[in-house]
Amino acid sequence: MKSSQRLEYAHVAQVLGQRGLIDPQRLHLALQTGSAGQTPFPEILVGDNLISDWELSRVVCDLYNLPFLPVDIHPPSAKAFDGMDREFFRTHRLIPVDRNGQLLTVCMPAIVPAEVLGQLAAECDVQIAAVVGTVQSNNRWFDEHMPADTAPALPGQEASGGWSNIFDEADASVLEALTGGDLSLQVEPSDPSSQE
Repeated sequence: MKSSQRLEYAHVAQVLGQRGLIDPQRLHLALQTGSAGQTPFPEILVGDNLISDWELSRVVCDLYNLPFLPVDIHPPSAKAFDGMDREFFRTHRLIPVDRNGQLLTVCMPAIVPAEVLGQLAAECDVQIAAVVGTVQSNNRWFDEHMPADTAPALPGQEASGGWSNIFDEADASVLEALTGGDLSLQVEPSDPSSQE
């Protein structure tokens, strides 16, 4: 990193407010929401249409003197994830794009805090070279290449079962209640054309 400034959400928020790109009160709320929840600050800004994805990335590049290299332009190499915790990357929407010995190049979704990059460097025993991507391109890459496991819709329901099984099970339950469990007493559906 060429800039002496630490990568911080608060610093980016301050600059966005000073430049008049986002209302300072909305920035403050986005910072609070990001620190209290699971959604990172840049994703809140872009998701709530407070700033365009492109503009946010441009400000981060300008502020920290970092190159713009989204995963659409430079997708991860085949060995970029080798030996690393994929869930860590998914949590922070961070994508390792290349590794050359102890140097790991990671594409940020506009920005991630310096602490996150420091934790990654310590856990993987690497030096980090951060490049700026966009929130949407990083999210799209994860959706396409590392989709999150989806939980069943209802307790006890298998993910592959879907909604059709719910109705089949309900029909079977009603039928069992009507027949008292004796399936030989099934009621034949009436023919609507014969009811005249």
